This record gives sequence, structure tokens and C-alpha cells, in this order.
Amino acid sequence: MNTLVIVNQNSSNSCALANYYCERRQIPPENVVRISWNGGNTSWTLNDFQTHLMSPLLAALADRQLNNQIRFVVLSMDIPFQTVSDGAINSTTSVLFYGFKDNSGASSKTVANSYAFSEAPLENARSATSPGPSFLATMITGRTLAEAKKLVDQGVNSDGTFPTQPVILAKSSDPLRNIRFMAFDNAIFNTAVRGNYSMLRTNSDAPSSFSNLLGFETGMAGFSVRPGTFVPGAIADSLTSFGGIIFGPSGQTSLLEFIQAGAAGSYGTVTEPAPDPEKFPGPQVYFFQSRGFSLAECYYQSIAAPYLGLIVGEPLAAPFAAPARGRWLNAATNALSGTVPFALSFSSEPNHPLQQVDLFVDGKFFETLTTILPTPGNQVALSLNGSSVIHTVTAGETTESIAQDLAATINAPAALKANQVGASVHGDRLELRYLATSSPARPAPPGKIRVTEDRSTAAKTNTATAPKATLATSSIGTAATLTTFLTASRNHFLNSPAQGWKKFSVGGPVQIGSWLRLSAIKTNGSAVVIGVTNQSDSATAFSLGRELVNAINAATSLQSAGGAAAESLVAGWSGSATFYLRARDPGLPAAGIQVLLAGSSNLVINPAKAGTLTDNLSDLQPRDHVYVTTGTTNLNVNFSFDTTAWPDGFHVLTAVAYEGSHVRTQTRATLPVRIQNTSLSATLNLPETTDAISVRDNFNVQVNANRGDITSIELFTTGGLWETITNRASGTFTVSGSELGEGLHPFYALVTTASGLRYRTEIQSLRILP
Repeated sequence: MNTLVIVNQNSSNSCALANYYCERRQIPPENVVRISWNGGNTSWTLNDFQTHLMSPLLAALADRQLNNQIRFVVLSMDIPFQTVSDGAINSTTSVLFYGFKDNSGASSKTVANSYAFSEAPLENARSATSPGPSFLATMITGRTLAEAKKLVDQGVNSDGTFPTQPVILAKSSDPLRNIRFMAFDNAIFNTAVRGNYSMLRTNSDAPSSFSNLLGFETGMAGFSVRPGTFVPGAIADSLTSFGGIIFGPSGQTSLLEFIQAGAAGSYGTVTEPAPDPEKFPGPQVYFFQSRGFSLAECYYQSIAAPYLGLIVGEPLAAPFAAPARGRWLNAATNALSGTVPFALSFSSEPNHPLQQVDLFVDGKFFETLTTILPTPGNQVALSLNGSSVIHTVTAGETTESIAQDLAATINAPAALKANQVGASVHGDRLELRYLATSSPARPAPPGKIRVTEDRSTAAKTNTATAPKATLATSSIGTAATLTTFLTASRNHFLNSPAQGWKKFSVGGPVQIGSWLRLSAIKTNGSAVVIGVTNQSDSATAFSLGRELVNAINAATSLQSAGGAAAESLVAGWSGSATFYLRARDPGLPAAGIQVLLAGSSNLVINPAKAGTLTDNLSDLQPRDHVYVTTGTTNLNVNFSFDTTAWPDGFHVLTAVAYEGSHVRTQTRATLPVRIQNTSLSATLNLPETTDAISVRDNFNVQVNANRGDITSIELFTTGGLWETITNRASGTFTVSGSELGEGLHPFYALVTTASGLRYRTEIQSLRILP
């Protein structure tokens, strides 16, 4: 109901793909907009975009009364993926999302996506930099029509499957393109806390070496992926300059490689982005998927500045969505007249209460039947380290405001000191982190530490005792009903699977005799010193840094428990070096190894002070999640429907129930009805289908009314109104198979009399063959 499909009428493949998508996703016929574009499938100007796409789109929304319901827009292949204005280039999907952005504003707030990381419905967190309507836009395409149809299948077939296959986060050997690796740990930790998703990190340059994956994130300019690598619903992409150049030469592997291998969605930039991770999806995209958000929501929430990025994918794919169950309770659906009572019943799992039910008539939003708000007087509470954090709901609160109030109470100075638990808010989710850490021993001055090899068999590691339980409760309080709920992902804080790291840089002139030395005190108290001295006239800070990195990784004293490894050595300006020192073992205790990098006076070293491997401290602290939801698990709705406000004839009532979290998973219940308040009626007759109708054929559709005062007969099919015949009681419409395209097409007619009476015929469908 909230998805609109854009089809290029001048492309038979675009028509066929759009028809296939509409059939698979049950998109109403009036949610298809036809545009006419002959200029190729790579690039168009911003003026072309406005004239040929945006203007027809907005006009259709207004004419068809769809303005308040469309959230997703799908571009059906053979529509340009680049939009160009005055030398600036954006992706067409991003322009639909938040308007055209000038490339010169690459570091400006004007390209910021405030929807990113909101964990909220688009209507609650629409990007603040969007100058007009905002749509979660994706393109469905492929090198062939068959490949594009497979993409549709990989999305649709994933819904509610809760796959167990892993996501691989690959840190490649390309230092310019592997830069997302620093965000791997946070996403892996979040999905581990949630507990329904498998994510693994690896050092790999070969996507082709993996199979049976739910996702893959890497950074490579050229690669190959084997067909069948991905299961339905998979999200996969590479951080590289021209992954979004899906047609035409670019010298790099395009995102279509992932699509061809079975991914339901991928991403790539359509012009040079520079090595800026904000212009690419972060690995948190997979955590959003684990929550149940759709593919389009996951991508747009994970990209801080998406203006250069093309999203190709089936936008509604949601393998971790948990729909409810719904049914209509009415027995009578035929020859309805006057005001008719209707009843509905929806039920859901305990952690997915239902908050709202909307009524759609013939695919158009009609009214909200019920909305359940947090009830004033309800209480939600958390037990942290034995002390309680309690919030009483007040009038006008939302799930997000309740989460914010809880976080404010948890983070109050007195509570923070007592519980050592900090909270941050992400939409309707509270992220709790245990802040207490033990204090490792101070390192001795580097000149007084002997080079030693650690031969101890038992490491005396630091420990940080996290709270044993996160008890979340909800109670009715002083209210009459309980509609506000607090749920923890776990009943305890989870220790981090991340490895601690610290970033170092070395610069300045290098002379013969220049030296670098890493001094460390491991968590078991043993001291290690590793040093290198330059003996070359041509050495640079980078080459000296490389010697130290090699020496660190060769030291057996740092290869055992409680040790560390040096990695990600990158050359910088004027021969400088940057590298990371990473704990070999996961968790906060192992990151307590204390290190100091020192060097000769001609070198510039940062940091110059001793410290632990805790640059990523927030990824190392024990963590739990708490969710605020609103609604009820058993939602019964009764309402009255005035049939006289609608044409006589055949209609479809669709009730849509929404989950009471920010994921807003939808559950549909449909009911075909026939209204008969007058004697007016009409019939629609399609051609006999014993002879196959192909896209090369024209065929006739016959409509006959039962009275003579007919002023108009309107025929509707895929794309809305096809043709109108006036002042006749019957009419024959000629339909072009090539214009509709290959696929299944619904047909219905609307008959109007001189006195304003109307009749809507029953929908009949006809399949047009290639």
C-alpha cells in the first residue's frame, strides 16, 4: 500500500520487470507511474529528472490521492542512475530520498542525512536536508531481465524467514578502501546482544571464497563473487569509487556483481567519493536488518551522506520482520448497503505488540481505525546492580520520549556513580553499557624495562564485573490498561567480543640512528620492550614504522595470551606512518595491556603518552539493549463503514496493523466486498484466454452498463486510468499489449450516470506473454 513503482514506458524490460514486481508484492494498479524516457539508462540532467520523473510522480500522488501513504519508490530498470547538474553528480535514488546535493558540499551539513542511525520510521525522522518529499528509493535492475527478476525473488522470498546464515565483514588488504573495519566491532556486538543474527569479521580479499551468506561487506576495487553466494534477503557491497557505475566503463567491479550472486540489495557510488566512510553504508546496516527493518530502511539508516550512492535492491525485503496474524470477522460481504458494522481481530507475539490499524479501500488510505498510545500511569522499570530505575508514563509520551526519560535517569550523576551503567538512546532502543573498569598497573619508564619473553602459563588479567542482571518490567500502575512495555534483549550484560585497539602515527625526518621503541606491560604484569633503529640513508618514518610493525608481530612475547598485534600500516603525507596495535584476545580485560610508543627526538609520535588499547572503549564495555514498545498483543477493532460514500460494485477493504515499535512491521488482512445501494450495475469482459495474448497483440475489453444514462465509462489497469468513453451505456476499449508489457494485469471499470451514481466492476486479471 505504501510502495510506488516507476516504469519507463519506452523499455519493454522496464515494463516487464515492474509488472513482475507488482505481481509478487501485490502492488495496487494505481501505484504504478509510467514515464517516457528515450535517453539511455546511465545519466540524465537534473532538469530531465524533474521533467520526466519527479513531476509525473508528484502529479500521480496528488491525482490518485496517494500523497499520505507512499514511503517507498521503486525504479524499474532502464532509468538513469546518475543525475547531473552544473558538473555535480548525484545518484537518482538519493535525489528521490533527499533532493539534489552539490558535490562541493561534501563536508557540509547540507548533505547530512538526519534519518541515518535514527532507528525510527521515516515519517518520524525524515531527513532535515530534504527540500521536498522524501522517499525510500531503490532501483531494481540487472544486466538482464532475468537477473533483475531474480533480485525481486531474493527479496520477496526472504520475508520472515529468520535466516541463520552468517554475514561476513571483510577487512581487505586495500588500506584506502578497508576503512569501515573500525565500525565492525560495534555492529557485531549489537547483533550478538540481540542474539538472532550471526556476524563474523575476517581479513580477506576474496569474496569468491565464501558461500551461503546473508551479507558481505568489504573494500575492494576489483573482485568476483560466485553465483549463488547469497541467500534470500542478503545485503552486500564494497567501498570503492565506482561501484555504482552499473552500466558503462568504470575500471572497477560494479555492485551488480553482488546482485548477480544473489544479493537482494547492494550499494555503490556513481562518482568519485574520496575514501569517506560517511558516504557508504556502515556495518550497522546488518543490525538494523536484525531488528526487522526493511532493506531500504536499513540502507538509508546506515549512510550518513548518501547523495553519491545508488541503492539497487528490493526495498521491502525484511527477513527478520515478525508479522502478526489478522482476520476479518464479518460473515456478510455481498450486496452491502447503508452503514455496515465490521469487526477485525489481530494477534501478535508478546515482544511485538500492535499499536495501530489503518483502513485502506481499493488500495488507498481511508482512515486510522485505532491507535494505542502509551497510557498515562503505566510504569516501566529497570533493575541495574540492584537499584531500580522507574519511569511513570505521562500524557502525550511516545516510545522514544520514554526511552529518553529512562536514559536521563540512568545517566544522572548520582545513579551513574552508584550503578556504573551508562545509557544512550537510539529511537525506541536504550543501549546500556557497563562503565566500571579495573585499573591496570602503570608501565615503568621505557628506559628501565628489560626486553623479556613472557613464559607464564596463566595470565593475571584485569576483570570488570558487570551487573548480573538487567531486569526490565512493565506494570499497569495507576492506569486502567497496560499498553507500555519494556523488554531487555538479555537478562544480563554481555561481555564484548571485540578486541581493543589503539592508533599510532609516526612522522618527521629520519636519520641514521633514529629509533622507535614500543614498551608494554601485559595484563599479567610482564614487561615487553621491542625496538628498531634505522641504518639506512633513504629511510622514512613509514619505513621505520614498518620495521617496528614487523618486529612487534614477530615477538613471541606478544603472541601469547594477553599479547597484541600491529596491523593496518598506512603511509601518509611526507612519508609518515599510521598503524594500529590490537589486543590478541577479545574483551575489555585483554585491552588493559599498557603501551607506550617512544622514539628519537627528531620523530613526531602520537600519542606520546602511555595508555591502554581502548581507543574503542565503547565497543569493549559490557552491553545490553532495552526496547520500549506500545500496544497490545490482542487487538480487536470494531467500526462502521458508510457504503453510500462509495460506488456500488466490487471493492477490497484492507486493514493494516502496525507493530508498536519503531520497526512498524505491517500485517495485512483483506476483505473483498460488494456494495449495492442502487440498481446500477455493469460488467467487464476480457477476451477469452484460450488463445494466448502476447505483447505484440492488441485486444479488446468490453464494458456494459444496465441503464442508458451513462455519462462515462473509465477503464483502469496497471498504471491507473487507461481510457474513458463518454455518453454510452457500453463500450469497447482497445488495449495495446506492448504498452502494458509482459506480465499479469488487473482490469476494472468505473461507470458513472448523469445523476452521479457510480458502479465499480469486479477486478479481472489477464496475463500478457512475451
